[in-house]
Amino acid sequence: MKPEELEERLADTERVLSQHAKRLKKLEELEEPKAPQPMSPPQSTDYTSHFEELKALFKEHDISKHSLQLYALITSFWKAYTKLPKVLPVRHYHHFEDKSRGFIIGGFILLLATSVSVGLSFSLFRENGRLQESSIKYRLVRQEYPEAAFWADSTYLLAPEEAERRVELLEETEVIEK
Repeated sequence: MKPEELEERLADTERVLSQHAKRLKKLEELEEPKAPQPMSPPQSTDYTSHFEELKALFKEHDISKHSLQLYALITSFWKAYTKLPKVLPVRHYHHFEDKSRGFIIGGFILLLATSVSVGLSFSLFRENGRLQESSIKYRLVRQEYPEAAFWADSTYLLAPEEAERRVELLEETEVIEK
């Protein structure tokens, strides 16, 4: 039995005994006191035969040997207990096993995916800023020089590849002139 169960049973037994004691007190109060009757001495019985049987049993089974063994065992346990330190030293050892390989690979994949997505986001942010600048510049040109903007739009719509080639040629000539 567990110590908790024993304690619970002991508590239950104590409660029952206290209730019996209360009932007995009530019964004693209800009864009328009677005059004490003289007690006759009990008849003496002869227990010598029982004592002889007990002596024979003790002689058959040498209890002293078992008690000495038990005493030696208890003292050895006590010595071992007193030698134990109050706080046992504990060393934590962390290492990777074969089972954790999947988690490590998954962590690296997540790290790689995160770095790629951050790099892509940064690149798209820069490209978006550049496109906004170009949009503002084009709208300014359209507002100030509508004929030039119309010429650029119509040239690009008729032949996009030709427009790109012309821009590259204009940029090369501009670089040479500088």
